[in-house]
Amino acid sequence: MPSKRRSAVRRWPILAVAGTLLVGIAVAVVALDRDAADRTGCATAAECAAATAAAGATPAPTTTAEATPAPAATATGAAPASTAPRAADPTGGGRYPVRFSVGAPGVGRYRQSDSQLPVPRGYRVYEPHNQASKEWDLYDCEGTVNLDRIYFRAFIYIGTDCHGTVNITNSIIAPPPGSANRAILVNANSAGRLTLNISNTTIRPEPVGSGQQNAALTDHAINDCATCTIRISGVDVANSGGMCLCGANVTIERSWLHDNYIAHLADPAQAHTGGVFPYGGSGPVTIRNSRLEPGVDAFTGKEVPGYWKAITAVLFTQSQGGSTLRNYLVHDSFISLGAFGLYAQDGIGLRLHDNVFGPTHWEHASQCRSECKATFAQWSNNVVGSIDGTPSDEAVPRPS
Repeated sequence: MPSKRRSAVRRWPILAVAGTLLVGIAVAVVALDRDAADRTGCATAAECAAATAAAGATPAPTTTAEATPAPAATATGAAPASTAPRAADPTGGGRYPVRFSVGAPGVGRYRQSDSQLPVPRGYRVYEPHNQASKEWDLYDCEGTVNLDRIYFRAFIYIGTDCHGTVNITNSIIAPPPGSANRAILVNANSAGRLTLNISNTTIRPEPVGSGQQNAALTDHAINDCATCTIRISGVDVANSGGMCLCGANVTIERSWLHDNYIAHLADPAQAHTGGVFPYGGSGPVTIRNSRLEPGVDAFTGKEVPGYWKAITAVLFTQSQGGSTLRNYLVHDSFISLGAFGLYAQDGIGLRLHDNVFGPTHWEHASQCRSECKATFAQWSNNVVGSIDGTPSDEAVPRPS
């Protein structure tokens, strides 16, 4: 691997922690403790709760939002490989979704450059609580908060005292130009637990014109917290710096990442990101039946020119402060169009099976040698695929 890439891989997490990407537009701090600063939007938690109720929160969905258990481990600690045949089609025989088949109902096909998504019939439009930052605030999450069929023309800020369960379903999160942070900024503190379930939702920040900025375009769409449990199911993430900066108690399933925005910048080499990045995470992290192809132009089905300069890896693991990632499982997914497919610097007993690795610039799975401490409990039935997701019979070598 060229030394330039090794250096870039080591530098990026420092930028991620600082919350600053030098991409020619201002990006706000990753996790801003809003309670320590002047509040904006709702003046009190009670006021925000009332505003949420008035806006029309709907009853809880009938389907369960609890995380599905990971496959049972064998005596050696490796999950059993799927016994289903791998069909030669762009979904790997139904293992991962067709493009534009997941996300909010009613969205349909769209281009990366479209200024806005349509507001489907039956959706309520939520405007920002704060017009300067473009944030919609959720401070009090006691019990269960259900947000269904909402078009958020804002980024969502989940405040420090948000403890309980938040269900975001059948919705569109579309931070507009001027947004000061990622699409969903989770800032819940460790005084209580937060369960965040996001399902059948489209997260797609609006592109910006000359002289404008939108921080949600250049950061991971979602982040975790120390006492969070996050489940992402049937979610379409586009126009973002990645899907999730998440490393503990996270499940991603039947979801799709595409059209990474940083790759569209005039000089994408100024920044590096990862599709799913458990930086400093301890696990568990499960990714299953998902389509992760950040460097694709989904409307045309072709790669974004120079995509690899911005996307270090589709799956990127790295330690921070002595952390060790455990219980990391990726299976039955399509992994494509990063500089690497997998760049595993950290993790004990990583398990990857029955995945299809599409085109990359360097390698499908990195051979990162002495700088990596990752070990693998399972590596089986991982094969090379084409840009549309069709698998071949060529095996991807297990990283050394």
